[in-house]
Amino acid sequence: MKKWHGILLATLMCTATAAISEEPVAESPQDYAFGAPLELSQPASWYRVDLPLTVYAQSVWPDLRDVRVFNHDGERVPFTLETQRAAASPTQPVALRVFPLAGEKPATTDEGQTVVRLRSPSGVDIQIDGESEKPIGQSYLLALPETLPENFTLSQLKLGWSEPVENWRSRVTVMFSRDMRNWNTLQEDAPVMALASGSDRLKIDQINLDRPFSLEGVRYLLMVFDTPNLPVTINQASALPDSAPTPLEQVTMDASGQRISASEAQYQWAQPQLFSAVSIRLADNGVLPVAIAWRSAADAEWQPLRKTVLWAQNDQLSAPLNLAGEKVQALRITTLDARLPGELPQVSGSRDRQSLVFNAQGKGPFMLAWGNRAAQPAAVTLDELIPEALRKQLDLAAIPEVQVADRVALGGEGRLTATSPAERQGMWKTLLVWGALLLGVAVLVWMALRIWREVKAA
Repeated sequence: MKKWHGILLATLMCTATAAISEEPVAESPQDYAFGAPLELSQPASWYRVDLPLTVYAQSVWPDLRDVRVFNHDGERVPFTLETQRAAASPTQPVALRVFPLAGEKPATTDEGQTVVRLRSPSGVDIQIDGESEKPIGQSYLLALPETLPENFTLSQLKLGWSEPVENWRSRVTVMFSRDMRNWNTLQEDAPVMALASGSDRLKIDQINLDRPFSLEGVRYLLMVFDTPNLPVTINQASALPDSAPTPLEQVTMDASGQRISASEAQYQWAQPQLFSAVSIRLADNGVLPVAIAWRSAADAEWQPLRKTVLWAQNDQLSAPLNLAGEKVQALRITTLDARLPGELPQVSGSRDRQSLVFNAQGKGPFMLAWGNRAAQPAAVTLDELIPEALRKQLDLAAIPEVQVADRVALGGEGRLTATSPAERQGMWKTLLVWGALLLGVAVLVWMALRIWREVKAA
């Protein structure tokens, strides 16, 4: 028994040594389930790849860590992944109609409240309460156009005047109103001036707001200067929108749905995705109160997302449901006091679009590859891919884009469940622990049998 004990122990030790000393092997295209040849349009050092939808759908990892580019010799080339931004929409100023107003001396009502009246030659009469503490000078009514862009957020007013007066300065207070009866202050004491000193010129013709202001429902703006006799006449005014951050481009991925019961349907994607929003579309006009839940993996717990009412009416749909880049594998819809319609709602998820920029090292053709559960993150940063000194000379937007050919099978779908060296090492350690436990049990049983035989022989 001691001999077998030694043999088993030696076997376990050799296995442990082999598992621990396992050396990493260079990657090859066959380590990945799928690939697609890249068609280069022109010679260059770097190329950009707009990842096709199949890459998002079939990558094992939601963060696309199992995406690679290989050259003709099967060597991995350096690459980086970038989140794509939509083309910035030009910020167009909106012209405002300008009406000069003449102020009257502040009056006091019977209740002791101070009232300032501003009138225009065309008959516009504006009354402002409680403005006696500030000097009331030249004033202008600014009328917003009827066709103001939707969700317009004001950040700046730009003024224009024609009189060639070289030196003047003033301060202006801007107010807003929806009905020309009730006025609220938007910006106080903003400087406006034109100064000259020899050949030097200083002109401040813009009123910058302390914070962007939504003009939804607002019809009028009022500018009140603190100079009674303004040496110039304001004849132009434009509203400049707030420069909102450029939105990220999105890729939309449809889910496959299944009716579970009369009140429940489940939808899933082939692989978990990092979604920023999900959209649910009813097939026909109507409303449907629902509770929505999601899970990150097939064996994960369901988590509530929202109780809401889905609706469709005259080609208009309920708004998408926002997610904070959550990892989503499935969605569950449960109706509230209602039945699912005959045709299941359609569900799709939106995630940030990625592009891959790679350095064309080695010989072509190059191969885009994806689908390997054992893959570790390999993307480098843009600084590591293109040195800063070169980026100053290179227009990143001009990096040539390559065409992605049809998908081909590489290592096969078995790579979608492959284990990494760390996981294999963990499995070996688990086997070693169980082997040691079983060996200990066997030794204890042998010792017990031996003692029993000795006692029986005595």
